[in-house]
Amino acid sequence: MGYKILFVDDEREYQDFIGEILTHEGYEVVKASNATEGLEIFKTDIFDLVITDLKMGAIDGLQFFSLLRRLDPLVRVIVLTGSNHDNDEIRGLEMMVNDYVKKPVSIEVLLTRIARVLREQQQAGSDKLMSLTENIVVEILPRKVFRNDEAVDLTKKEFDLLVFFLQNRNIVHSREAILHEVWRHYDGFVDLRSVDTHVKKIRAKLHLTSIYSVRGVGYEWVE
Repeated sequence: MGYKILFVDDEREYQDFIGEILTHEGYEVVKASNATEGLEIFKTDIFDLVITDLKMGAIDGLQFFSLLRRLDPLVRVIVLTGSNHDNDEIRGLEMMVNDYVKKPVSIEVLLTRIARVLREQQQAGSDKLMSLTENIVVEILPRKVFRNDEAVDLTKKEFDLLVFFLQNRNIVHSREAILHEVWRHYDGFVDLRSVDTHVKKIRAKLHLTSIYSVRGVGYEWVE
């Protein structure tokens, strides 16, 4: 199948049990025992789906989902929980998690729900961004980039930066604004040169001529 799943649950036995089943079904599974660990892993890799427990101590599954969405607005999440409180389910639905599954759940039902969410992702994956000037096509959900019909390998942050520029063309953006929108935070302690470094990298990898430096301010994609 080739799908990669991040599974976050603080019950080690349950985590190992579900992880083994998903692996047997052909999924690549990365496990985390709490939301903090899950966030660190999510920042360093690309996942097709995140499955998270609801009750996990300091940061619950819905707070975790909110943090994930700041890192990747297109993230797909299934909340898996033993909670019987309607308010938890209502919160999840209002936040638009992709599915909310109550424990105990049969393996067949869980696998069906996972397949459904991934199928919806695949169907939505036709959303594209294009630059005729650069001859670039970006497929949003599969997170793929093509230049002159050839695939180009970008890191997660490079991809996010490229999408940001393509969605906000002909607008001058300060480095602070780019950090806020792409890195999802700017508190004055983040090195603004991170923006310069990543712009330099995507310019080189994609041979871009459309990103212009605006002296003393930031960058603009002109097209």
